[in-house]
Amino acid sequence: MKPSLKKIAVVSPIFSDKVSGGSEKLIFQLVELLATDFEITVLTTRSLDYITWKNSIPIQEKIFFYEGTNHSKPIRFEEKTSSLGGKYKILQFTVEKQRNIERFNRLSKKILERPSLQNKESINHWLIEQGPYVPELIQFIESRKSEYDVFFFVSYLYYPLVFGIPLVAEKSIIIPTFHDEPPAYLPVYKEILTDQSSYSFNTPEELNVFRNILGYKPSTYSITGMNLNLGQCSSDPGSENNYADYHHKNTSSDNKNETLSCQLDFSDKAEKSMRRSLRSASAGFGTRCKSSLEKNSNREETPFLLYVGRVDQGKGFLEMAEWFLEWKKNSKLPHKLKIAGKIASKIPNKILEDQNIEFLGFVEEQIKFELLQNCVCLINSSPLESFSIVLMEAWLKGKPALVNGKSDVLKGHCLRSNGGLFYFDRKSFFATLDFILDHPKESFEMGMSGKKYVEQNFNPKTVREKLLRLIDKTIQKNTRVHKRPFDLVHLLNSLSAFLNLLRHIVWYSYF
Repeated sequence: MKPSLKKIAVVSPIFSDKVSGGSEKLIFQLVELLATDFEITVLTTRSLDYITWKNSIPIQEKIFFYEGTNHSKPIRFEEKTSSLGGKYKILQFTVEKQRNIERFNRLSKKILERPSLQNKESINHWLIEQGPYVPELIQFIESRKSEYDVFFFVSYLYYPLVFGIPLVAEKSIIIPTFHDEPPAYLPVYKEILTDQSSYSFNTPEELNVFRNILGYKPSTYSITGMNLNLGQCSSDPGSENNYADYHHKNTSSDNKNETLSCQLDFSDKAEKSMRRSLRSASAGFGTRCKSSLEKNSNREETPFLLYVGRVDQGKGFLEMAEWFLEWKKNSKLPHKLKIAGKIASKIPNKILEDQNIEFLGFVEEQIKFELLQNCVCLINSSPLESFSIVLMEAWLKGKPALVNGKSDVLKGHCLRSNGGLFYFDRKSFFATLDFILDHPKESFEMGMSGKKYVEQNFNPKTVREKLLRLIDKTIQKNTRVHKRPFDLVHLLNSLSAFLNLLRHIVWYSYF
């Protein structure tokens, strides 16, 4: 089934293993995973910053020029070897217009609030301002589209996808990373994201959002998720001994079969179990019980909850931080909240200066994994997610999660895995947090269920097989589409020949 020697182009606004964004990690891991099976060329920009699209990657001696065109701008060329031994090429195009984020936000507000402005001219202007504005990348796709069997596009919002897909719709696989957000309702996306293309979704919930907004379910798609580096993310076995001993001592043979199915299907059992957990948590709201976590609070480091990601109101951060501080005032537990991520919006001083919240700023991957290993629980407060890599990484460390239930994706992950709880408001935030900290046995089991869920569904073998099937279907579909005009012409020619023969027969019969 392995469609070897096929050529694939991967179109991404940013491509680097040094960038922490979810879409960037997803597409980088995809290329790493498929480089041994295909001849891959990545078409991207010289930018590492999605806020300004600044050309931060310098042009080096090895550059690639257009052939047979008048374009004089050099394209940065690089060849890399994946961690699995496959080689792939990277062509990095110069962004011609940096983004002024304040000006763009003002334009977006105007466009999104006034449907009368959502005409083609205004939307094109909005897309150019959105960026990254790389018209030469689009021209490259147009001039070289016949050289590639499949084009991957990632992130529905941006200029390269919107202007690139119409050129190669039938041979494209789109990874939309779709959210239920105002831009998704703009008419341009209904025009671009058609059933001509194939789709790779991260979760069933992303597919549902896509179907609800665009009004159809793609005929060719896969719920793929993301390949995770299981070896790097998984917990250190030695660090689990205390939890494992506790779990062994406090688990009877009667409840050893409580582990939920971890396949990518909704499970009634998972939903009922989650509801039981939430009822128990609500019943325990405002009460404290002496847990093993409290007993261990005299260890060297104060136990902590962890938030990893952009510190931004769009991620639900401020609301969550305020609720945590309110919870902390009424709790006798010593837990603090550690924040690992770049501050992207204004944070009130009462949060910045509180001793119970520690801002670490952007941290390197290894530090992040150490934080995940040592935290009591991960909190993901984002109401908009298409996957959540950090949630998977926390589960691979065997940690329970507390997530924003307004995100169907996060809630769906928790229901399918039974790896965490979710909150909708202030009261349920207090209740679910109390439950996790007061029930270490159940919390440990949540972490282990989450770990199993990730290992079963997002391992390299499973993700690779899904991608290979989707690529194969896309190539077959494209082959059928291109045969149709030939077949129709052949049929018409045959019919014409038959009618001509019939005319001659009638003519000779007449004489």
